[in-house]
Amino acid sequence: MKQLLSKKFVIPVGAYLGVIATIIISKTAIGSEYALLLSAGLMLWVPFLLDRGTAEVLRFDPKKLLQNTWISLAVLFSYLVCMYLVAAYIGKTVRFIEPSALLVLTHLVAIAFPEEFFFRGYIQRKLGGGWGAVIAASALFAAAHFLVICVFSSGNYCGQNTLTFFPSLVMGYLYMKTGTIWSSVFFHFAANIIYLSFKLT
Repeated sequence: MKQLLSKKFVIPVGAYLGVIATIIISKTAIGSEYALLLSAGLMLWVPFLLDRGTAEVLRFDPKKLLQNTWISLAVLFSYLVCMYLVAAYIGKTVRFIEPSALLVLTHLVAIAFPEEFFFRGYIQRKLGGGWGAVIAASALFAAAHFLVICVFSSGNYCGQNTLTFFPSLVMGYLYMKTGTIWSSVFFHFAANIIYLSFKLT
């Protein structure tokens, strides 16, 4: 119990609660579009404010990124194969909806990058690394999606938002393996675009 109340845990979890509460309040007060920009700003600013060492996770190593791209591609390919198999089993088809340039840019700049910086580069790192930190950060990640999109909003796909825990494990593993966020940013961005672009009809 004493370890759970140490600064190592209290500060990142407190930062998480503060950021999520601010996002929830801002969605009601200023609307979803502005809340998205505010949440991206908070997730980038709060780690720098609380821990100057956070900048280390931004080190770009093209070799590590390329070495770990196969993990992202394998997971995403498996997801698409499963989707096509499920579609065939239930008598539906998979339809590709081309994403707009604005949607692609938004998911890269305002969602994938800031969320990975906050959840992997700050929360997971401050929780100590290793699989325990990956699982804890993933649970917080899924809880945030559930609270922001389902509980305190009229968002759809609540069950699917809870399932963000599983891709978050992949993102956490990629960060744990490389020590930088770029592999997890790539996976997060690609997973979001694939999820939004392929629909069962």
